Amino acid sequence: MKKFFFIAAAALAFGMTSCTDDFDYTEIIDNGEGIETSSIVKSTADLVGTQWNYTMEDIAFVDENGDTVALIPMSDMTFGLNFDATVAHLTFPENVAMLTFTENNGEYTMEEVAGMDFAYNYEMATTSGTLTATGTDITGEALDFEIPFTYDETNDAITVVMPVAYDGDEENPTNLEIVFTR
Repeated sequence: MKKFFFIAAAALAFGMTSCTDDFDYTEIIDNGEGIETSSIVKSTADLVGTQWNYTMEDIAFVDENGDTVALIPMSDMTFGLNFDATVAHLTFPENVAMLTFTENNGEYTMEEVAGMDFAYNYEMATTSGTLTATGTDITGEALDFEIPFTYDETNDAITVVMPVAYDGDEENPTNLEIVFTR
């Protein structure tokens, strides 16, 4: 059974900004039992060719006593974030259908999207970056958006922060943190 999610964007156009670095950043770790190496992200070039995953957690609904009254299994859904030299590719699980609505001269259509591509940049000094894209709003006007992310060298993880607004309250969004690991 496919799960359906909706993306409210008509089109995404992408490019990339990055700096290249010819240095190979490999951390040497002496764990007391010998030397091991660990690839760490020190520059945008270190992201190229890396693959990251985020697996959703099951959603549990609890009553006022703390007892689980319903459980929605979501742990079979793993999203991918893969970087190449030009874009970051967000891929969706096979059992998930991501849908986008588009409007053309008052006619609305819905299309399934297999993934999304983002321009990206990464700043070594702050271990943070952005995923950027351009889409359109419901009136057809261009809409640029950025999704910030940080890299945690200790956990070798990328955390994407998505502000989520409820009931149209864009002034007070809730930040949803999604942690991708290798």
